[in-house]
Amino acid sequence: MAVVSWLAAGIGAAAQDTVGEDTFARAKDLYVRAAYDEALAVLERLHESASADEATEIAGYQVFCLLALGRTDEAHRAIEAIVEADPLYRPSESTASPRTRAVFDDVRRGMLPHIAKQTYDKAKAAFDRNEPKAAAAEFDRVLVLLKEPELSDLPVMADLRRLAVGFRDLSAAAVEAASAAPVSEPDPAPAVPPPPPIYSPTDANVVPPTSVSRETPPWRPRNSVEARQEYEGLLELVIDEQGGVASVVLNESVHPAYDRDLLQSARAWKFQPATKNGTPVRYRITMAIRLRPSGT
Repeated sequence: MAVVSWLAAGIGAAAQDTVGEDTFARAKDLYVRAAYDEALAVLERLHESASADEATEIAGYQVFCLLALGRTDEAHRAIEAIVEADPLYRPSESTASPRTRAVFDDVRRGMLPHIAKQTYDKAKAAFDRNEPKAAAAEFDRVLVLLKEPELSDLPVMADLRRLAVGFRDLSAAAVEAASAAPVSEPDPAPAVPPPPPIYSPTDANVVPPTSVSRETPPWRPRNSVEARQEYEGLLELVIDEQGGVASVVLNESVHPAYDRDLLQSARAWKFQPATKNGTPVRYRITMAIRLRPSGT
């Protein structure tokens, strides 16, 4: 069985463990002897009191046992838990079989876009709370995630990367300014002015922007099956005070063959800017984009 090739150093020491004692070495030994159900029981008990580093390795062996038993759905859920705890974790070639690594990579690939957006939202929330140190650390995590091969080539992540870089630099500058401020000054003036507020439909007394020029690229189905289908995605825009598109993020893909052209076109859209008490303001809108069978 392919998963048996994932072994860790020190398995030979299992023979020295007391029979029945819950140790990681014993769990590994049970796994090598194909006693997968017993190994799972030991691993589950060990997981309850394990440290963060130990928990990841223990969870990895739980995945091996589940795959060996053919319990694929449970193995997928276990992998999801590992990736949720540490999105950058990947089993190495020296410890994981090609089959196990392929299963792990498939599950991880489907989770990373959501985790990157979730981490960005957490960073932006810290930035909005005026916690620049925490925000800078989270934006750095976003940028590290976006370097992963599964995300680096996705066009929909390009705008998220630009936003993360901009807010990370603002946060880092605020941290540096706070560190350089004299201790004797209790309320130093911020070195970097905060970005202008961005309003949304939930804000009162704000007149939303109206479209002036909003041309979408033509949809050219590649085959008869696509020509009969309807596709829909979500586009998030920030309209600046001049009515231009300050940023655009595709929250939900419309179609892989259409997304890049849509983002390029959206950056050129023009609006009558939103206003608050007669003054132009920035405004965030979410727009559904639908491709119909008619080609529109």
